[in-house]
Amino acid sequence: MEYNFDDIRCYNDDEYHKVVTELLQEEPFVKAIQFYMPDLTIEELTLKLSSFNTIQDFQSVMAFGVIRGIIKHSVDEFSYDGVNDLDPEKSYLLMSNHRDIVLDSTFVNYCLNDQQYNTCEIAIGSNLLSRPWIEKLVRLNKSFIVKRNLPKHDMLEASKTLSAYIKHTLQNKKQSVWIAQREGRAKDGNDKTTPGLLKMFGMSKEADLLDYIKSLNITPISISYEVDPCDHLKIPELLAKEKEEAYVKTDGEDDMHMLLGIQGHKGRVHVQFTTPINEEIEKLRDIKNRNELLKEVALVIDRSIYRSYKLWDSNYVAYDLLNNSTQFEASYTEESKAKFVKYINSRLEKYQGNDNAKKLFLQMYANPVVNKLAHAG
Repeated sequence: MEYNFDDIRCYNDDEYHKVVTELLQEEPFVKAIQFYMPDLTIEELTLKLSSFNTIQDFQSVMAFGVIRGIIKHSVDEFSYDGVNDLDPEKSYLLMSNHRDIVLDSTFVNYCLNDQQYNTCEIAIGSNLLSRPWIEKLVRLNKSFIVKRNLPKHDMLEASKTLSAYIKHTLQNKKQSVWIAQREGRAKDGNDKTTPGLLKMFGMSKEADLLDYIKSLNITPISISYEVDPCDHLKIPELLAKEKEEAYVKTDGEDDMHMLLGIQGHKGRVHVQFTTPINEEIEKLRDIKNRNELLKEVALVIDRSIYRSYKLWDSNYVAYDLLNNSTQFEASYTEESKAKFVKYINSRLEKYQGNDNAKKLFLQMYANPVVNKLAHAG
């Protein structure tokens, strides 16, 4: 079946100058770049953006110049590992845990670019593209659109098109793809792959499902933030979920989370690239039930992410506080514990006396420890 990807695909090199010219007319876009590159006048910014002929050049110089600014302003220490274990001649379906709306995928591409690897295309939900200029910017930055909130029939067709686009990108364009392991961030810190996502990938299979999944070269990535700038903003939704109540986002809530996630303090950040999970998937060959197979593949991805976590003092302290234990006291100092306790109190100021809110906040940071312990070895 032939698909038209024009309404979801990222922009091509021959569209670069037209889109940049349009973006330069958008004041929020210009201000955003100037915030991280204050030395550039509008004239210099225009000349700089107009000088690139490929999206890769634009990313390498401008986009990642902005990311370096974000790291300088909001990250105490940035590290990554495992990129060089990937073959630059191959394409991979990179799947990471999902903690920050914008920066998860951005940091992955920053690491790839830093090692002179080709950057990957990024899946982004249409619900996050609140303004036309934002859609133009992300599509210029090698993002493709995952359509959200459609009627059931339209959603099925959109899923088929998305599946075909991912296959086309990996196999025909020979371009790696990043996608989060789930729709929406893991607000409770409990990272789990959605089997339905794997089902979507399988819509483009032409033969055996397991062989097709292996052909995607699924490669998990574990992203570990020492602190989450949006942690306190997630509490209302977590409280509602625990009471089994519906949570309705306020207007502009996603925009606020995106902005705070980018600008807010994140402490230390580590990005761990793993290797493709094909050998583990092959062990599932005897599973004949499709849903069971997809569930087990999801667990393989989860285990890879859990084992690759970089656990920080914040995680260990939260675990011990939550469980009233000293199990991990050797993993942090009294000073770092006191610092994080002070941080907790400041973030939960409006929830004073609400033990449930404190429990949920601690779980947010403790769950990576729980998951890594459960899947060690």
